[in-house]
Amino acid sequence: MTVKQSLSFARRLTALVLAAVMLCVAVPAAFAEDAAPGATTIGGANTTLIPEEEENCLSWLFGSKDKITLPYLNIKGKGLRRNLSLDLVDCLVGITYTELGSIGSYVSAGAAQEAWKAQAVAIHSYLEYHKQYGSSANALIYTPVEDIPSSARSAIRKAVESVKDEVLTYNGSVIDAVWSASAGYNTQTGVYGTCSSLDAWGSDVPYLKSVESPYERQYHEKMRRVIGKDYDYVEYNDSRTGEPYQSADTTHKDLGGFVQYNTLVSNGRSYRYIGQFVSSRYCFDFSTDAAGVPCMYYYGFGHGVGMSQCGAVGYAAEEGMGYRDILKHYYSGVSIRTVGSGTSSGGGLFGWLRRLLGM
Repeated sequence: MTVKQSLSFARRLTALVLAAVMLCVAVPAAFAEDAAPGATTIGGANTTLIPEEEENCLSWLFGSKDKITLPYLNIKGKGLRRNLSLDLVDCLVGITYTELGSIGSYVSAGAAQEAWKAQAVAIHSYLEYHKQYGSSANALIYTPVEDIPSSARSAIRKAVESVKDEVLTYNGSVIDAVWSASAGYNTQTGVYGTCSSLDAWGSDVPYLKSVESPYERQYHEKMRRVIGKDYDYVEYNDSRTGEPYQSADTTHKDLGGFVQYNTLVSNGRSYRYIGQFVSSRYCFDFSTDAAGVPCMYYYGFGHGVGMSQCGAVGYAAEEGMGYRDILKHYYSGVSIRTVGSGTSSGGGLFGWLRRLLGM
């Protein structure tokens, strides 16, 4: 290419960029009357309803690595919000805190960092998966970062910032990285372990297999201060008569040892929630107390599929396992990938132009 041709190309390129900028500047005005009247700041993030056209245009020009836009998200104390554009780190910090809390109060700082990292990568993967398929991730709750105690906020942010661009993939696609607070005890194998998606939901997802998770009870008892419930040995009385149970149908337990929805039948009645049970999926075994009164051991919190939070904390604290090994243990056959850069230095149209021109 001659000097004259190079200059001509540069002029045309400049004109193209200016036209693109003008287009993106014009979009906000065109949609101004549809936008929310005034921005709401949550955790330092602008949560104004942003028209998709504007968001996509700005992302195309400048990239969007440091922001994440979610179709739906529950804000603690504020309810479900739609089309939230959040600072990515704030988003991951807020949800990680909701999920794991201040675990640094009972494990070492290093172990807490690895468990928080594992949780943050799982959250990011889960969000990206549901965005990709247009499904809702409104089961997650974001705690505004200004509502998190400063010491916990600082520690969790340190963990999140080091992994904020990482997601889990299987065969090149981001995964539905589900998790639960704790897994159960499999009476068939005699070990604590997670439940496979096939056993829990009837769908065989290759990366959601049943795996051993030996620290369930030990760390569930410690984490109950965050969860707010004591999952130890508890007597079960029929909620209507006050009498101890006489019989129970356990035939609907899945292979992971979990009771499925609405399938615990006691004294002829079907239950989903029982007293202190705050999860609709749980594990149990029947026995008697020291006086011979029938009672129930119950443990496990959530569906038991994917990463166990108690197990992740246990592996980090007891075996010094890093977050990558934790994630690869709970999600079979996955890879950890860094998502494409979207900052002005590496993503969007301007990032592409810099790379094209060798800048």
